[in-house]
Amino acid sequence: MRFYNPKIFKMSKCNQKIYVMLCCLFSCFMIGGTVHAQPPYIATSQNYFCAGSGDEVTMYCNVLAFDPSTNVDDWSFSWEPAAEVSDPSAQIVSIAPGSTTEFFATMIAPDGSIFEDAITITVFPEFSVDAGMDLAVCSTVAEYLEASVDIPDAVEWEWEPALGLSNVNIASPQLLQEVSQLYTVTATIAASTAFSSGNSCTASDQVEVVSIFPSMDLGPDLVACAGEEVTLDPSLPVNYIYEWSVVGETLPVLSVFSPGTYGLNVSSPEGCVQSDVVEVTFTEGPELALPDTVSGCEVPGIVLDATPSNSNTGPFQYTWSTGANEAAVTLNESGIYEVLVADAGNCTISETILVEALPSPSASLPTDTSFCFADFPGVSYVLAVPAGFPSYAWTNGEQGNLISIDEPGLYGVVVTNDLGCSSEQMTLVQAFCSEPALFVPSAFTPDGDGLNETLRIEGKNLIELDFRLFNRWGSLVWQADTIGDYWHGQAPDRTHYVQDDLYIWKAKYRHYLDANGQLSPYTEASGSVRILR
Repeated sequence: MRFYNPKIFKMSKCNQKIYVMLCCLFSCFMIGGTVHAQPPYIATSQNYFCAGSGDEVTMYCNVLAFDPSTNVDDWSFSWEPAAEVSDPSAQIVSIAPGSTTEFFATMIAPDGSIFEDAITITVFPEFSVDAGMDLAVCSTVAEYLEASVDIPDAVEWEWEPALGLSNVNIASPQLLQEVSQLYTVTATIAASTAFSSGNSCTASDQVEVVSIFPSMDLGPDLVACAGEEVTLDPSLPVNYIYEWSVVGETLPVLSVFSPGTYGLNVSSPEGCVQSDVVEVTFTEGPELALPDTVSGCEVPGIVLDATPSNSNTGPFQYTWSTGANEAAVTLNESGIYEVLVADAGNCTISETILVEALPSPSASLPTDTSFCFADFPGVSYVLAVPAGFPSYAWTNGEQGNLISIDEPGLYGVVVTNDLGCSSEQMTLVQAFCSEPALFVPSAFTPDGDGLNETLRIEGKNLIELDFRLFNRWGSLVWQADTIGDYWHGQAPDRTHYVQDDLYIWKAKYRHYLDANGQLSPYTEASGSVRILR
């Protein structure tokens, strides 16, 4: 609370009313005829104190907020309880209370006005955190950390680092993975006040976690070449106790010369026990089933597959004389080919194969083509491959070396030679007409008899048409941009018909060069047309 005891002063009833209204709106007050925004008050660096802390709390009487122009040296100050402050008559004091205390300050202005204020400093108890005993276990997975405080007050928790912890904001997080780590846990008593400006009261402790012997791994199953020595090594300290599945073997490593399944039990000095097994296979190398010689058609090619029959000794690596690294290759040329195959133990075998690639018929169709079906209805176009082969099979059922077509579509043929080798060709036939044509009559008779009444622009395969008609004096009388446009012989303003006469026309147009839509350059044409009535 804040108090003030101003000197007595008089105000008119009118001024009193105005003063009350303004102060109700703006929390102000008047002393000696001067309106002030707020009375002097106690300000503090924080309104709580952590017991046992070396950081004292600073408090001071804020009189400049009351009157920015005042001289602080002209004020008098008095603090209570006096024994708890560094200087009971100073404007600024420091405190280190032993318990929660309410402090009072009396402030006397140069004009004798007396102000009082009070503030409570909450003292949080000195406390400590216990993170528990250091943890050394065979496996840290599913273990818990346990932290506690020696006060009843509620605290907030934070563990650092977060590595492997289920929740860093609880007292007892669970370890979710194998870790060897030094953890720090901090407990915080929150200073729940809007005026706190420093850190809350905290205490910390540390705990070390050690995963002694979480797992043992003899590695994946092994493949070795017959006659080799295989060494099984778990890579563990020599002071561990080893018990192999081979009777009498107690050394950290084991030498193996025969196939079988080998197991190991290991005990650490702390009593942690781990086990693992590994299977060892000895092989003479990959077993291939490739022929010495092979023949086939060069198209689609001859497939050689070097996948070993003893697949349990893989994975395998392949090196062909062609440079390929896959198990199977497709060959289209005659020759001698070699493959080297290595298994998981790097045991190798090589094979040589004589390949005879029989020639396939040489027959080809264009990848795609186009014919003008629309301009020449009823005309049949021909697709052909070389003659002289014993067998032809077209997709439309025809059997000869050529077929007639009268519509677009996908056409294909399988040609077989006397060796029994075949080749297949496909072509896409599209409908496309490219030859442009423009038709303009030389005369028309707009006389109302219903015959030859209009000048109509006709043509085919035209793109971007620009047609213009001029009179003998060079004036434009009509223009068109589309095949099928027509003119009745009316003047440009459409108020009357033009006179019978000879008119000159000029046109330019473009056409498609291919079925993909490539446009030609512009073609220009001109002529004349006469009106007869």
